[in-house]
Amino acid sequence: MEAVVAGLVPEQYAGTHVLALPRTRGVARTSVETLARAWFPSATWLTPPGGGGAARPMVGARFRGLVPADEVRPGELVLADGIRLVGPFSLTAPQTQALDLPAGTAEAFALRLDDVSPRGAPPGRTDDRDGLARAFRDGLPQGVELHALGWALAAARRGRGAVVTGTGAVLTPEPAAGVDLTLYSAHPLSPEDALRVLGTMVPSSRVQSVEPRDSGPPDAVLAGATAYDGGVQLSIRRVAEVPVALGALDWRDYGPFAYGLTWQPLDPDELDAERPTGLHVIARARVRVLVARLAAMLQGRIAGTLVDDGGFVVHELDLDERLSESASVHTRPPRPPQAVRSR
Repeated sequence: MEAVVAGLVPEQYAGTHVLALPRTRGVARTSVETLARAWFPSATWLTPPGGGGAARPMVGARFRGLVPADEVRPGELVLADGIRLVGPFSLTAPQTQALDLPAGTAEAFALRLDDVSPRGAPPGRTDDRDGLARAFRDGLPQGVELHALGWALAAARRGRGAVVTGTGAVLTPEPAAGVDLTLYSAHPLSPEDALRVLGTMVPSSRVQSVEPRDSGPPDAVLAGATAYDGGVQLSIRRVAEVPVALGALDWRDYGPFAYGLTWQPLDPDELDAERPTGLHVIARARVRVLVARLAAMLQGRIAGTLVDDGGFVVHELDLDERLSESASVHTRPPRPPQAVRSR
């Protein structure tokens, strides 16, 4: 296992953090450029990936011999000052399986940082949603490194991929862990009208608070409890800033009114667990579908664009996929976290 993971990228990138993303029928689920620009709007290929030409020799544990002539040459994507992504590098079937990625082909990208801040204090807890405390037991990343790793983990969750840290830990974010959605619309909705929408799926819903504004509709918070899976909250706010990912869209596709749908589980601590209990996973699956239905209802009424809790735009196909999910899909025992490789 360790040898397989160690050979994901060529030797000159050894020790970097690595983002691995699956490909279906040769096409990435979501392009790495799209994932990058959701957090880094100025992300640009300094050297774009290319193909063709003669086969070339490579070095490293996994490069024995020549790379096929039709393999894509790696490029260099500048995310921001001091943060670069180099790749793609094709992964072998054993590597894809070792990272617990969906069946098919996969590719890896090396995350290069020009300047890494000293690590912070050792984490006070050994478990968290993304597994960073497990991966960096001697001290947590800070500054640019933490931001870059945060993006890589969010991208892996969105693309059903994995992150291999420079410490040797394999982090495979659970795609279904993302439940919350926010609709950004140009159209205001009164608390009373919003309550009618929320109440269709959560009958116990009520208006918790209303905050009048000098002009326009008030901000409000609505909430209701489900029978078994905790509560759902709908917050209505007029915001001064929208997520970076919306900047790539036509301004008419979104607006300043943010309608946030948030799950409130029975045990909030489970939200921070990398591998939560089975009961939490079952409840999460049901509420994930519930939130998707509510989001679709809101979007059908006031238009706008949906954004998930990773900062990525949720398209119609993404929402349809959520709506087609069932709790039985997510009740399998989770795969235990892979240990940090000794160095």
